[in-house]
Amino acid sequence: MEANRSPNTVRAYRGELRRFAGFLAARGHSLRMDELGRDDLRAYQRHLAERLPSPASRARALVTIRSWLRWLAREELVEVDLSNAVTLPRLEQRLPRPLPPEELARLLRSLPSGTPLEKRDRALVLFLISTGCRISEALMLDRTDIPREGNRLVVTGKGAKQRSVYLTADARAALDDYLQSREDPSLALFVNYDRSRRPGDDRRLTAAGARHIVRRLRRQLGTWSFRSPHVARHTAATTLLEVTGGDVRLVQEVLGHANLNTLQGYTRVVDARKVEAYRRYQEHLAAGLGEPPSDDSTREGEEHPRSPVTRPAPR
Repeated sequence: MEANRSPNTVRAYRGELRRFAGFLAARGHSLRMDELGRDDLRAYQRHLAERLPSPASRARALVTIRSWLRWLAREELVEVDLSNAVTLPRLEQRLPRPLPPEELARLLRSLPSGTPLEKRDRALVLFLISTGCRISEALMLDRTDIPREGNRLVVTGKGAKQRSVYLTADARAALDDYLQSREDPSLALFVNYDRSRRPGDDRRLTAAGARHIVRRLRRQLGTWSFRSPHVARHTAATTLLEVTGGDVRLVQEVLGHANLNTLQGYTRVVDARKVEAYRRYQEHLAAGLGEPPSDDSTREGEEHPRSPVTRPAPR
């Protein structure tokens, strides 16, 4: 909380600390931190390796413990800093997986917009793709956050940092169409249309609801790479890098990343696309150069080049 982390991060850290405390209690530990030893930390790492097969999940749990141990030592609540006894698992560096161009075109072309629910789904997807927002940032917005005119709006990201994002003309039109179809009094920009909800319930769409929308559209439209709402953010980032000629600073500003290193994955995806494009270009040229010219290959009015005549050598 001193570092001004987002509520989701604070909630996740609190949960990891509770899990660690529960593990220590099960081992008969007094939970006095000045009695914590390296053996306890090694045992907890083995425990996580058995319970959490994902290296990323184990890393998040251990980063929490390591940061907490450093804080204890910095505040002089313990005499020995044991944070160096926590070993993080090696993570495989995964490249972001944006929508392929053909699937992106199919998605934008085929999004339904007949019923109020379909209008909401269309507005949400176009909003995410045009702004590159995290799904949590989009779901926090209220109707009053959308300007009456213009395509610029302000969102609040991680660490309560605000930044400006811009809507495309299609996203703005889809939002206006969706909001005009709303008859509920909820202040939330994106709402849940679950019929089981009572009039007084909070109708704000949840992250789980947004994931359900994406899965349904994925099956309905055949956009199989659209696995989660975060794919829209990857798509926005890679597309922006391509159209701006690799302006990493601009993309960092749009996405709200604190560290430029976070964008390395996007630049590698764009570079891979360029390499593939040049490969196809080279194959195209090679195929064209290898074909013999046809008889009618010359333009009308131009003479065919004459082959040189070999004259007999004078005697």
